[in-house]
Amino acid sequence: MTRISNADHVLMLLRNHLERTQKQKRKRTESGRGKQEAAPSSLQRVERLAGLSDLNEGELKRALITAVLADELGEAVINDAQFQRVVDDVLETIAGDERADAQLKAACKTICGS
Repeated sequence: MTRISNADHVLMLLRNHLERTQKQKRKRTESGRGKQEAAPSSLQRVERLAGLSDLNEGELKRALITAVLADELGEAVINDAQFQRVVDDVLETIAGDERADAQLKAACKTICGS
């Protein structure tokens, strides 16, 4: 039996979230924009932020992980100190795994469009 590490679990969540966001984006593109546009997801805000400012890699990684977790747990937790500690723990776990860190870097490059 294959053991799934914390980093693997976080990456599966990240991958699932990114795929879901891409599907939603395709649906909106195919159906055209309605009169009332839904509020942007956390991930969409990170994409816009990356396009508007010069975030370094660490800041972009943190923003991406925060966005994924906020979309999963709800926006209300973002300013909670415990939530920020969870984000720190997730980033530390991913940084400790070469493959996970490489995948997070690839996700950040995709968001930046480079």
